[in-house]
Amino acid sequence: MCKKIKSFNLSRGVRISNYRVIEKVGRGCEGEVYKVEEVPTEAIRALKLFRTDELDSVRHVIHFAWYYEKLRETNHFPIYHHYGQWFFDDNNGCWFLVFEFIDGEPLCTPKLASETQFFALAKAVATVHSYGFAIGDFGDLTNVFVRKSDKSVVFIDCEPGEPDYPNTNFCNDCTDELAGAAKTMFEDKPPASVVKLLEQLTSNRFSENTLEEVLSDLKIC
Repeated sequence: MCKKIKSFNLSRGVRISNYRVIEKVGRGCEGEVYKVEEVPTEAIRALKLFRTDELDSVRHVIHFAWYYEKLRETNHFPIYHHYGQWFFDDNNGCWFLVFEFIDGEPLCTPKLASETQFFALAKAVATVHSYGFAIGDFGDLTNVFVRKSDKSVVFIDCEPGEPDYPNTNFCNDCTDELAGAAKTMFEDKPPASVVKLLEQLTSNRFSENTLEEVLSDLKIC
């Protein structure tokens, strides 16, 4: 399990490039995410910060940007806008990625735990797989949101993989992450249809089409 990076502890109003901090919204293994206001348009964005000395390489930031841009048209990731570099007085600088700010609720919210919502998640995973990429790190559903405007499933954080080696671990998404999502939603009492899907997924050799094919066979897609 990854260790969270050290917080930037940025206060409301701090300026980073053309963005003014509103509040911190999350922190993970790679970076820290802030809700920000674009200057001067006042557009609300999500800005993810990475310390230069905590990155394996700057190529990783470029790879993250490439991954999100590749998957933009799936509608299951925040829209990626651009990346940049910034310097604070007391360190050797940081890099940032700017995204659409997702207005919605995390899928781990108990009221969203339903058979219908689970299969909306599964279909979203299948769509991403069809583009040749896996997702990772969504089993506890804290990184998965339901966008308020169109009710679509959005992965706000994931495992993009490494430069030149994007995440293609379709098996992990199907057997570990989806199983984890079922556990998060239903604890020890998943609906029969969810159990059937997970059972079907344990007996397959995985490719980018496996999940879509199983969902189709079960007449879910």
